[in-house]
Amino acid sequence: MSAIQNLIVQLQQGTIGQWYAAKSPTDRLIIKILSGLIAATIVYVAVWKPLSDYNQEQQARHVTELGLSEWIILNQASLRQSAKRPTSGNSAPALIPSITSAANQNRLKLERLQPESDGGVSIALQDQQFNQVLKWLTLLESNQGLNVERLSIDRADKSSRVNGQVKLTN
Repeated sequence: MSAIQNLIVQLQQGTIGQWYAAKSPTDRLIIKILSGLIAATIVYVAVWKPLSDYNQEQQARHVTELGLSEWIILNQASLRQSAKRPTSGNSAPALIPSITSAANQNRLKLERLQPESDGGVSIALQDQQFNQVLKWLTLLESNQGLNVERLSIDRADKSSRVNGQVKLTN
């Protein structure tokens, strides 16, 4: 006898087999139907549903990756050009000495200088002469070739004194 036939004989002679044999033909039919439904539910929950979910996730990932791939192909020239261009983050430390020397020439006290990731420098000014700030910015633009990207000036408590935020870039 094979192993499967051996298992079937043991089930028929065991308690479950004797219990099943004692049932009426209608009860046996109901037990077979319920057993089939339970087996189908187990197969669905343990095999089919996880495979279906995995398939949907992979299809969504494929669509996303395909979109990214198409975007890269469309922007290939600009991506290569930006890769060849030196990063502007290295220019911020070079800007700081020229900014501070121009501030010293105009007798300005800079509260805070902060290099930014795009290569610019943010500067905070507190209680400075308005005319001196304008001369300083003019000097930086005309002599140093720097651009004022962002400027915010507020009046301080004293007359002709200002507080401000400036962002300078190459």
